[in-house]
Amino acid sequence: MTPVVTGRRISIGSRQLLDDEDVSWADSAGFASIHTASGFLLSRLEPAKRRAERRPRWSASVAAAAEVILETHRREGAGANARLASIAEIADAARLSYSSTAKALTDFDEAGYTEKVGASRGPTAGRALRDPGALLSDWAARQSMNAGDRVQLHVPWREPQRSLELLNDVIGDSEWAVSGAVAAEQIAPFLTQTVDLRAYIAQGELHEIRRMLTAVPDVREVRSGGRIMLKTAEPHLFALAERSGGVPVAPAVRVYADLVHRGGRLEEAAEHLREVAIGF
Repeated sequence: MTPVVTGRRISIGSRQLLDDEDVSWADSAGFASIHTASGFLLSRLEPAKRRAERRPRWSASVAAAAEVILETHRREGAGANARLASIAEIADAARLSYSSTAKALTDFDEAGYTEKVGASRGPTAGRALRDPGALLSDWAARQSMNAGDRVQLHVPWREPQRSLELLNDVIGDSEWAVSGAVAAEQIAPFLTQTVDLRAYIAQGELHEIRRMLTAVPDVREVRSGGRIMLKTAEPHLFALAERSGGVPVAPAVRVYADLVHRGGRLEEAAEHLREVAIGF
C-alpha cells in the first residue's frame, strides 16, 4: 500500500516539499503525484502556462535601451540570464528618461527577451537578460544606416584609411564614430578589401560638418555611391564608442546591425563579427 497525503487544495510549495521527500499526494481538484515502490508513477499537474510573447514597437527610445543592454552584455561577457543593470543606470547610459526606460523594459519582458527576478520590490528586485540572441537579432533587423539624416561624399581615392585621416583632420574635435566594414576590420578582421567608409556624427552637426568637408579639395557631395557616408546618431552611441588604433569605433552591436543591412559579403562579415566579438 502506498500512503498518499490528500487535501482540499495542496499549494505548489507544499507539493514541492512532498515531492522532495518522495511522498505521494493528491487534492480534490484532481491534481496528483503518486508513486509506488515498484516504480509506477502517476502525475497530473496543471499545464505549464505559456506566456504570450509580444514583440515591442521599435521606437527610438526602445531601440536605444536595447542597444545599451546588448553592448553592455557583450562587454561583460555574460551568458544568458545575466542580471541587468538597474532601470536608472540603463536610462542614464541610453540618455533616456526613467519612465521611457521602464516602459522599454516592460516591452522586453513581454517579448521574452528579459524577465523579472528576485523580489517584486526593494533592493533584491531586478531583471535578467533571458534571450540576448533574440534581442540582438530583432533589434538589428530594425536598425538601418540608410534611414535618417545623412550625407554622402565622393573622394577620388579608394583607401578608407585616407578617408579616416580626412575625418580626423577635419572633424576630430566633434563626436563621431566609424561603423560598417571599416569598423568591423578594427574589431574582428574578415574582409580582404574595403573601399567605402561609414560613420556616425552627432545630431545637429550635419550641416556644419558637410560644409567643412566639402570645403576640402577633391571632396564633393553626391546623391548616391559616395565613398564616405555620414549619418546622425543619438548621443548614447558616442558614449558607447571605443577607440581602436586612434579611431572612435561604434559599438560592436551597432556595427553588426549596419553590416547585416548591407547584405552580401558584408552580411558574412556581420556573422563573423557576431561569432568572434559578440558571442550571442
